[in-house]
Amino acid sequence: MSKKTKKNKRQINKAVDNNPSVRLVRVDNSRNDNDIYRKNMQALKEYYPELAHRVEKATNFNSFQVVSTGAKSIPNLFIKEGSFYYYDSNDPKRDAITQTKALNLKNARIAMFLGIGLGYELLYYMQNEAAVQNTSYILVIEKDIEIFKLVLQAVNLVAVIKNPGICFMVGEDENAIYTKLWTYLQENNRFMFLKAIKPVYHPSSLKLNKDYYLKALKSLRDAAAQVLLHFGNDPYDSLLGIEHMLANINEIVSNPGINLLFDKFKDRPGVVVATGPSLNKNKHLLKGLENKAVIVAADASLKVLMASGINPHVVVSLERNLPVKTLMEGFTANEVDNVYYAACPVIHPEVFNAYPGPRIIVYRNFDHFKWLGIDKGIVHIKVSAGNMAYKIAEALGCDPIILIGQDLAFSRDGKTHAMGTAGTIDGNQDAIHERGGKFEVIGNDGSPIMTNSTWYQCLKAYETDLAGYNGTCINSTEGGAYINGTQVMPFQEAIDKYINEDFFPLDSIKKHLSVFTEETKEEDIGKLLDVIERTIANMNEIVNNCKTGLDIYEKYREELEDYLQNPQKIDSIRKKLNAMENEVFTPQNNCSKNYETYQLFFAHVFQSYAINFQIDMMAVPEKYDDKDLARIEVMLRSAEWYAVIGDLASICVNSLLQAKTRLESKATEIR
Repeated sequence: MSKKTKKNKRQINKAVDNNPSVRLVRVDNSRNDNDIYRKNMQALKEYYPELAHRVEKATNFNSFQVVSTGAKSIPNLFIKEGSFYYYDSNDPKRDAITQTKALNLKNARIAMFLGIGLGYELLYYMQNEAAVQNTSYILVIEKDIEIFKLVLQAVNLVAVIKNPGICFMVGEDENAIYTKLWTYLQENNRFMFLKAIKPVYHPSSLKLNKDYYLKALKSLRDAAAQVLLHFGNDPYDSLLGIEHMLANINEIVSNPGINLLFDKFKDRPGVVVATGPSLNKNKHLLKGLENKAVIVAADASLKVLMASGINPHVVVSLERNLPVKTLMEGFTANEVDNVYYAACPVIHPEVFNAYPGPRIIVYRNFDHFKWLGIDKGIVHIKVSAGNMAYKIAEALGCDPIILIGQDLAFSRDGKTHAMGTAGTIDGNQDAIHERGGKFEVIGNDGSPIMTNSTWYQCLKAYETDLAGYNGTCINSTEGGAYINGTQVMPFQEAIDKYINEDFFPLDSIKKHLSVFTEETKEEDIGKLLDVIERTIANMNEIVNNCKTGLDIYEKYREELEDYLQNPQKIDSIRKKLNAMENEVFTPQNNCSKNYETYQLFFAHVFQSYAINFQIDMMAVPEKYDDKDLARIEVMLRSAEWYAVIGDLASICVNSLLQAKTRLESKATEIR
């Protein structure tokens, strides 16, 4: 457990100690000048300024009222619609405690409150449950800003608001909360607790806003899936990307990077072309826009556009599989002389070989590209070539960005792709039907349309990107699924409004890329050879550490398995458990000592496995009443970690040796 996590837990546990937070007062719903409210708002303005602004603007108190109930005259929340009290009127605080205990929580590493009520459950949890649950973070989601304002008037939450382990999401639009949750999971690597996030709620909260909170839980699942998708789901699949990068090492040193074009088209319109079935409706409108907009196309759309006499300025590729080759082959050098292939160098080497036009190297935001030590420009790409095309347009500074063919859904006659897309028959691609079941989302026309899990992940990736984009994104797909954060507008209308001035993008691209010269290649090769030499040595050390870890595991395996099978014996091992644990995990800790190799080069290979492994380990305590039994299971699971990491490291050593040979040959060729 990190020092920061421990600190958060201590602060959560102590948040209400010797603090007037639990001092409740009678509330006049019409007054905002009481002392508790002023103190709460002062803290809220410091830590949640945007939320504080919304609270101050909230003046409509027609739905709820705080009234005193029970023999002790404790404030209770009265819901006017339905005419019921939020808490049991006899003893609201006791009811909050009873309902929280009834949830039978266990191992709630992140406690996700669905509704705040009058804060009783939250305060009780912090005082009595957080330490027991080993809680590191608390997330409070409340739909109604009116309820939240009443709480601020009734309960001193200053210590809670200031607590770094607690986060408030209040009054968020149910369609926009996804991006907030995605960011929340990314911060401090909270996604590691995915199997230990537990909802905490009072039944009245669900009675009030059940659909909203269920949607929030679904958004959390969607955000979690998107976060994990970024890291991959198979270490051997991630390894393929590293192997391709090393196989493409000569392409990397021989071509300019996308960084030479960063912000070179600031406030110029960009058109992003994907290959959804609606592309057939408006691709013809691209003709004649070549000098007035930067046209960035996904690889699957290149042949569709070229067949219509339209040359995009940039075409992008991201996927590592060999079928991408069919999208890029079959052109002569003259045909694509002015179409720049902006590819991430994890694509299959044969794809580079198949394309006869000019190239631009694009790095994703993965550490192994930083390991190379040769800056080509990092773009925060997510899950698809269509998304990559959008992110390239954004990186170039384009505003507005206009999307066409970005359906992310089946057309209403069942088509998956535009006519003429490679690998499809009449615009259909059977394989796409197998990638998750179909389900409905809202279409750009406001009516439901069918999508699937693959496209849905792409849609959510767009929503995350658009939340951080300061420009205007127009969705001119004229069909397909609605992407939250876009303005829906017919393509011709978008052209008339935004694309009306010549600025000759192709000439600018050529000019800015011309600064890349032959002189830098030899220097870059020298840098790479040095880093590869060091990395080979360090990777061999990791292999040896994993072998040592397996030996230590075997040393203790039978004894630890016996304690797990016979938990009544656990008292006899408690005193030496710390020493055994330290010995078992020391080789694992030794693996991570060299940052350049372990984090920058190797992490992307093993991270999909390591993250899922860690998520599983965080969930282990839920299986046991005795925490030491959970520690024993985690030690026994170390064998799997050492075996997988050691195997991956061995494969990487071989790939590095081959890359070294390629570079040495390239260096000889240059000399």
